[in-house]
Amino acid sequence: MAKRLFIPHHISGFWLPVYTDDPVTTGSVGAGVLVGGAVAVYEGVGVRYNDVLLERDGGVKITSPFPLGYGYAASAVVAIAKAIGEAGLAPRAFVKAHVEEVSRRTGLGDVLAIYTGGCLVARVKAGAPGIGETYSMPCPKVGVVTADLAQISTGHMLTSRHSVIASAGAEAVAEFLKNPSFEAFLKIALNFSKRVGFLDARMEALGKLPGVLGLFAKKGVLVVFVERDWILDVAHAVEALGKVHVETLRELRVEPLLP
Repeated sequence: MAKRLFIPHHISGFWLPVYTDDPVTTGSVGAGVLVGGAVAVYEGVGVRYNDVLLERDGGVKITSPFPLGYGYAASAVVAIAKAIGEAGLAPRAFVKAHVEEVSRRTGLGDVLAIYTGGCLVARVKAGAPGIGETYSMPCPKVGVVTADLAQISTGHMLTSRHSVIASAGAEAVAEFLKNPSFEAFLKIALNFSKRVGFLDARMEALGKLPGVLGLFAKKGVLVVFVERDWILDVAHAVEALGKVHVETLRELRVEPLLP
């Protein structure tokens, strides 16, 4: 097994939870983008994320530009890193990671999306890799500016907003599947985040800035898609809301890194 591994993050724009009595078939349908990326280094004792000890077992150190608990699927990144450390890059490692996410109520569809790879990933059947079904779509080469708004428990979010996520998610997925595209994703993700209550008027107003192509909020993260010539200007404006990260949309997937 490789000593170093690249694992992209995933930010879901909209989703519909699908619950069964089996974590392998539980998950979500929806769509999201893969961004940035963490580097997992297999060394030492314990599981660490950005130098914070999460578990005493195992031996992996994960470094990422994104924090845990905001909406970047960092818990899925951790679960994947741990599972690959035990089982290698086999599909069963991703199944193990998915089951951990569902069982701990830290995620539903992120492992499946990260396993799929690409840029814009649509999840059309819920479940772990091998059960769930997805397809990846290309993205334009634009910038992504994100802001860390607040740390929010995924389990609490799914419970407290269950009804509105279910109704808004069902409508969003149905609308997207009629004509799936990056442009449709931007429109539907914006509407979903407004209906669910993730996006307030101050955030929505950023959509009027020059160069902004679209935006949405997911849990505790704001995501703004920007023409590359305007990235720095938009990043400066977004700084008032929280710590800012700047990325460029591109094809991403889990892959080993050279030592």
